[in-house]
Amino acid sequence: MIVVRHICVVAVCGLLSCGSLPAVAQDSAPAVPDIAKPDLAACTPGAQDVALITVSGFRDRKGNVRAELYPDNDSDFLAPGSKLRAAGKSFARLDIATPAEGPARICLKLPHAGHYALAILHDRNADGRLDPFSDGFGFPGNPKMGFGKPKVADVSFTAPGEMVELAIRLNYWQGLNVGPWPTK
Repeated sequence: MIVVRHICVVAVCGLLSCGSLPAVAQDSAPAVPDIAKPDLAACTPGAQDVALITVSGFRDRKGNVRAELYPDNDSDFLAPGSKLRAAGKSFARLDIATPAEGPARICLKLPHAGHYALAILHDRNADGRLDPFSDGFGFPGNPKMGFGKPKVADVSFTAPGEMVELAIRLNYWQGLNVGPWPTK
C-alpha cells in the first residue's frame, strides 16, 4: 500500500507541479505584468479579453481557489510562473477565498485574444501549494483525470477577444481514483 501511495503522489506532483505552486508573494521575476485582477465586475457582456470562470464541485468551503493561466503548449503548461514570466510568456495567477456556498466565480483578465491553458486549484489549507491527497483541481473541458498531467489539447480554450465563459468541475483524490467529489 505504501508503494501505491508513493506512485500516486509522484503522479499528482507531475499533474499539478507539486512544489512549484508557490504563494503569490513568493513568485518573483515579474518580467510580464501580473494581469490577474480580483474584479468580478470586469466580466460583463461585451467585455474585452476576459474569462469568466465558474468553478463547482467543492469538497468543502475551506481555503482558497487559485486560477492559473498558461500558454497553450505542453512544455509551458504547469511550468513555474516565475520561469514563464522571466521568458516573457503569458502567465497569470489569481487567488480568491473559497465562497461560503455555491460555485466560485472568477474573472481573469487575458493578455489578448488567443489560445490558452488553464488550471484551477482548490487550495484547502491556503498554503499556496498542491496537497495531492487533500486539494481539488480542475481544467477547462473537464477531462477525465488519470495518473498524469493532462495534455494541453484537452484543457485549452480559445479567447476570441470578447468575454469567454468556462465551467470547471473540481476533482479530488478518493482512494486510488481521481474524480468529482460526490454530492450530498
